[in-house]
Amino acid sequence: MPNILDYLTWRGDVPFSVSPPNEVDNYIHCKIGTLDFTGIVPENELYVPLPQAVEAYFAAGGAEKLGALSSPYIAPMVKRLPETVRFREVMLTGFRQVHDEKKTEQFSALTLRLPGGLHYVTFRGTDDTIVGWKEDCLLTVMDEIPAQRDALDYLTWAASVYPGKLAVGGHSKGGNLAMYAAAMAPESVQERIGNIYNNDGPGFQEKILQTEGYRRIKPRIKTILSQNAMVGTLLWQDCDYTVVKSTAALLGAHDGFTWETTPTGFVRCESLSPSARAFDRAMEEVLGGMSMDERKEFIEEFFGTLTATGAVTLSDLSARMLRETLRVARAVHQEPSLHKMVNETLEAMAKGYAAERNWSLSRLKLPPNPLRRKRTKKEEE
Repeated sequence: MPNILDYLTWRGDVPFSVSPPNEVDNYIHCKIGTLDFTGIVPENELYVPLPQAVEAYFAAGGAEKLGALSSPYIAPMVKRLPETVRFREVMLTGFRQVHDEKKTEQFSALTLRLPGGLHYVTFRGTDDTIVGWKEDCLLTVMDEIPAQRDALDYLTWAASVYPGKLAVGGHSKGGNLAMYAAAMAPESVQERIGNIYNNDGPGFQEKILQTEGYRRIKPRIKTILSQNAMVGTLLWQDCDYTVVKSTAALLGAHDGFTWETTPTGFVRCESLSPSARAFDRAMEEVLGGMSMDERKEFIEEFFGTLTATGAVTLSDLSARMLRETLRVARAVHQEPSLHKMVNETLEAMAKGYAAERNWSLSRLKLPPNPLRRKRTKKEEE
């Protein structure tokens, strides 16, 4: 099925003046923002042409800097951008990066000036690691993570140095940062923001949704969820969202390069897949009735269990890996309550994985869970 690389073939010769930026362009902008442009794009408001920045990036070993866990499509895509009419006149500016393990702070931002003057502020998300997914879940137990404060500071700064209209976006955690920064920005900044793109990123704690700033920008939020979303369904998403078709199963569908693409956008799905719905229900049931301390304990144990069998990335969580994870969980968890919730959440993931492939639970050969309560008919529905 066609993806973003096919989109560049179809639309690469069409300038933004003829066909305005769309949701696929938005994702491309976000992926440009995942690159480490240290020493190439300045932190200040000076501009560097995209072709020049890309050439310098790969000359400095950029392909290796992407890391094994990044989408294999990023490097081929970025290398093609300077060859296209659509992207070769894009300017890069304001690259900023923060990494502080002591503060559990990982943040990166970049601003793109498109032909015509629109400035797109993009925030980098997490990678394919389970640790990165855990960071997304920690949004449920903290009022504000360091990266959110960084994003607000960056957007406020960008609005002060770049004239005209702004767009804001990001993928995964970057989508959450984009919404947070836009929601908490001064009203004078909000008035200049057009679209706010949340590409399969997690939502917020409910109290943030009640703020005046969030309510003002809510109509401009464009949330795009993969049909197999498991990151984008974390926390509350109270705005309308678009579900798009992915060629990958389960957690691999978080990679936007697996989203089926047309010359004008992503292919729509009517609803989330069984695996995404099962995981969403499980996490909502588990986290909904917990205090903040209980949520933190659950997150620590849940992700500790996922990595106990050697899984490092989201892509490692195959049916076999989930089966092994369940066995480990049931072997070491002796008391009910929290351990029971971990087991049930893992089992929901396994069920969703099986449903996605029309497999039966018996084929997964899951051992019986002595802690699992019998679900009511209404819950099963």
